[in-house]
Amino acid sequence: MTSEDAQPTRPRPVLATASQILAEETLLEILRDAELKRLQAELRDQLAATPRGQSPAGAATLDEAVSQWSNSLIMAEIGNFLPLPSQLWVTDDTPREWLGHTLPGVGTSGDNPDAIYRIASVDGDRRFEVLGRFDPAHRPAQLNIELHRGTKVTPPNMVNNTDLTPLASITDRDLQIAPDGSFRITIGPKEESPVHLLSAPGLLSLGSRDMLADWDQRPTWMELRPLDDTEPTPLDVAQIRQAVYRDLPNYLLFWANFPNVWFGGLQGNRVSPGHTRTGSMAGFTVALSWDLRPGQAIVVTTDPVGAAYTGFQLMDPWMLGPNAKEHQVSLNLAQTMPNPDGTFTFVLAHEDPGVANWLDTTGLGEGLGLIRWQAAPPGASIDPAVLVRDFRVVSLADVDGLDLPRVTAEQRTAQLTARAAGYHSRTL
Repeated sequence: MTSEDAQPTRPRPVLATASQILAEETLLEILRDAELKRLQAELRDQLAATPRGQSPAGAATLDEAVSQWSNSLIMAEIGNFLPLPSQLWVTDDTPREWLGHTLPGVGTSGDNPDAIYRIASVDGDRRFEVLGRFDPAHRPAQLNIELHRGTKVTPPNMVNNTDLTPLASITDRDLQIAPDGSFRITIGPKEESPVHLLSAPGLLSLGSRDMLADWDQRPTWMELRPLDDTEPTPLDVAQIRQAVYRDLPNYLLFWANFPNVWFGGLQGNRVSPGHTRTGSMAGFTVALSWDLRPGQAIVVTTDPVGAAYTGFQLMDPWMLGPNAKEHQVSLNLAQTMPNPDGTFTFVLAHEDPGVANWLDTTGLGEGLGLIRWQAAPPGASIDPAVLVRDFRVVSLADVDGLDLPRVTAEQRTAQLTARAAGYHSRTL
């Protein structure tokens, strides 16, 4: 035995499945294609001529938006062609360095830095199981799992503008969890276990989200397994390339237009009423837009209403998030300092105002924001009108006079250092 053989085997990160590694390596290979780059440039020129593409903030972020949507589509196409159905970590606007490579941002729209998004394409006529296990000491605030018609490439709402109501949905509250944190779910056209997702004919999407109310929480280990005899098929990269070239225009243009209809197409300095969500993500959302001049800020006060998860994120005008590891562009429960009455007050500003709950616009004059509340106390009756207590545009001088939790320059540096470490922990 060599000294190398004697070294203990280091556990693989929960999210670094064999299918994930194959998918990311395939994505990086396809990104080198000249035909893809030609198609991206053509689509970028189309978007540059739109009102959003001609705005200063839209123009500044357009190249990154085209890149993220392209990466999102490629990952979705790969998921449709895997040798066996498998859950892939498909969405994360923040680039990550792991597995010996750097993966660029893979974004779609309104992607939450506190969520681990996984998806698999499954045949609705076949039977599957999901075996899972929580880290008991670092369990996410919520795990939700949904089964939808269609795939991430062509979901029904993209094809015919229908409501994307799930076929079936559950959260961790519906699971039968063993003392060691393990659980089992079955999927198929006939119910066959206490926790079952009833499928329907056709190609379906099995999606899940680990909601991290603290970046020390860990994503759930999960493995999708066929229960019917299934022969693996080789991954055909040429076939994936052709699917990408075929589907990229519709995919990219759909998501580029999505901010025009999202919550009625918010513009200026506005906040929406509270919106109740259904399915496994039952809870609430509030959307907002900002259009701030230098020296201005927006003050937002929210009520956490006892939810196990709340998060506030900022996005560019295309609804994609800046690098959440490097910038304080999102805040969750663990990252936010409360007011004495338990509410939270956030300040959106171009410059750091020295308040603890500062959300950094990263220099963009305009953009969008989304606040989420999930896993509220069971049986709680919550009026969406109480979610946002205050929304107002003020000057930075006015912020100086507010009685808010504050941080020193050294504490801000520590905050940002903790963000980078906390984000990196999801790949460990």
